[in-house]
Amino acid sequence: MSILVQSGKSKTAEDEKLVVNISGRRFETWQNTLEKYPDTLLGSNERDFFYEEDTKEYFFDRDPDIFRHILNYYRTGKLHFPKNECLMQFDEELAFFGIMPDVIGDCCYEDYRDRKRENAERLMDDKLDEEENADGVVAQTVRERMWRAFETPHTSTPALVFYYVTGFFIAVSVMANVVETVSCGQERMKSKLATINA
Repeated sequence: MSILVQSGKSKTAEDEKLVVNISGRRFETWQNTLEKYPDTLLGSNERDFFYEEDTKEYFFDRDPDIFRHILNYYRTGKLHFPKNECLMQFDEELAFFGIMPDVIGDCCYEDYRDRKRENAERLMDDKLDEEENADGVVAQTVRERMWRAFETPHTSTPALVFYYVTGFFIAVSVMANVVETVSCGQERMKSKLATINA
């Protein structure tokens, strides 16, 4: 293992400072910081494919605004979801660098999950609209919209709310019938016992 001397302090080669160039924006970090996560692109030897000998830096043609959050993950172990960035672009950057979205911190995970759900709903709505337009049928009446909401409750938030509210009232109705039936059964048992004892 080679020893580097910087500013009078001895450092091992593993503490080497690396420069990561993301579309022209330079980020500096320690090699140990990246190697904490060996299953990711920057933490493994795969990053060597992106090394530029002439500039002595790793070059990635990626989004530098999102990369700062990725580098922060390497530094702190906590991945934060930037609320002002495009969800799809954030997911693409995570996939490129080999980071699973399930490491998103608790403070941001709910926002990430909500945006993911909203995006899925929007994509589903777009897909359904395209299918309807391809068939030449456009759901414009209230009746048709309600039918679509009943058939696929995950297509919109109001349909999902209606789905759960309906399920709640069905469960309450069943429980009321059970409670009413049990009390009627107890009264019959009491009357039968009274006639037998008499």
